[in-house]
Amino acid sequence: MSFESLFDYDGTAQAPTSDELVFLPQANPEDWARLLEHTEARRFSAGEVVVRHGGAEQELYIVARGRLEVLVGDERDWKRVAVIEPGSVFGEQSFVDGKPRSASVRAITDGEIRTLSLQSFEVLAAKDAGLMRAVVFDLARILSLRLRQTTARVQNLRGLG
Repeated sequence: MSFESLFDYDGTAQAPTSDELVFLPQANPEDWARLLEHTEARRFSAGEVVVRHGGAEQELYIVARGRLEVLVGDERDWKRVAVIEPGSVFGEQSFVDGKPRSASVRAITDGEIRTLSLQSFEVLAAKDAGLMRAVVFDLARILSLRLRQTTARVQNLRGLG
């Protein structure tokens, strides 16, 4: 049995919009308060590398303020592959799979992120399973959108789009 067709997209996938990549858009203020109680605030300055490729932190980052860029390649010759806007998240791959960071993230502007460690996630999950279910499903939605965007880019690079 061949599974190749499962991964064939028609090449018309559009880049996710900022609105689509907003984390927990349906959450109410009480949900956000419960979630943010389990995070730590971290401010950053424009030009600062917030996360480095290869890092082993199993953390999820929620962008409270500011804009960041996702960079791949050698640090002397980084290539921007995405911009992360306020209200979105990053670090979801390493948070979910526990593997080292696949890219670096650098601040475009001053801002603030909220860091959710795996340990804090597990504590909150034990207290509020409903909220954690929403978090997990929304992370899956965002991962799916980003995977579709990457698939479309690869198809375009190969002349398939």
